[in-house]
Amino acid sequence: MDKLHISATSVAMNYLPEYLAVELGYFKDVDLEVTSEAPADWTDVLKHVDSGRAQIVLGGIWVPSIYKLRVKEYYAFAKVTSRFSSLLLAREPRRVEDFKWTDLEGKTVLIPGSGGASGGMYLPQCAKEGGADISKINVIYDFAGDVMSECFLGGWGDMISLMAHAAAQMVDTGKAHIVADLTTWNKSVPWSVYYATAEFFEDPGRVELLGRYTLGLQRGVTWLLEHDAKDCVDLLTRKWPKVPADAAVETINMLRRQGMWDTTVRIKEDELARWEGFMVDTYVIDKPLAYEEIVDRRPFEYAAEKLGIDPMS
Repeated sequence: MDKLHISATSVAMNYLPEYLAVELGYFKDVDLEVTSEAPADWTDVLKHVDSGRAQIVLGGIWVPSIYKLRVKEYYAFAKVTSRFSSLLLAREPRRVEDFKWTDLEGKTVLIPGSGGASGGMYLPQCAKEGGADISKINVIYDFAGDVMSECFLGGWGDMISLMAHAAAQMVDTGKAHIVADLTTWNKSVPWSVYYATAEFFEDPGRVELLGRYTLGLQRGVTWLLEHDAKDCVDLLTRKWPKVPADAAVETINMLRRQGMWDTTVRIKEDELARWEGFMVDTYVIDKPLAYEEIVDRRPFEYAAEKLGIDPMS
């Protein structure tokens, strides 16, 4: 089998389709041996892919966007998540159904950023879309998650935005309560994607390799959308042993309902345009980039042909 190694910015519940594809043998079905790692410093993923230690990166599409024309070219070819997977927590219980984006005005919101800066860029722009005056929201981000979580419980800030598994652990302590599930309070974007160097795409054989990977990933997404999380509880408890099994199952089923995973792994033009608009508004890129400058369509087209699905779905 061909070997393919992934360097990922984290090990997260919203990356479950990849782990399922490994677990269920979908990559083996296309003669791929897939391995992955998540370096302690997420920026090492770029060192890994540039040096050839890894063939692809799993992370935010904002990285290829800001590196384009400035440092190096990377191309994304498949997405795994379509939402900003985050729960907003407070130290005191509140009615989740009463949440409004304007509730953040006058508040200090902590957004851990050790896995990247995307949450700090994205959440305020969603609040702006939702009618909030973001000049009245104090956002603190780019601190390590453990530091922010511990200090939040100690009194820092009013709310904290955490990924599903981290939020589940904090809520389980009884010292924090869910204010809002931000997964449902924003529209779809290519939040987490797979990308590789431009040079990697110059070899048709390597493009075919990425196509086979995309095929296995697509099968993982399809399985997840068709099954209750109870059907993969053994995998969940092995991947996240600190999260109680029932909480892990509940979290995955919640993410399924809320559109975390689209029916296909295709990176869609309108979703990318929205995300890039946010990056322009936060001065990260100067102007939106054309779809073809960031995305290579060929791996998904390969997978779509093999699976008999619409390549534009």
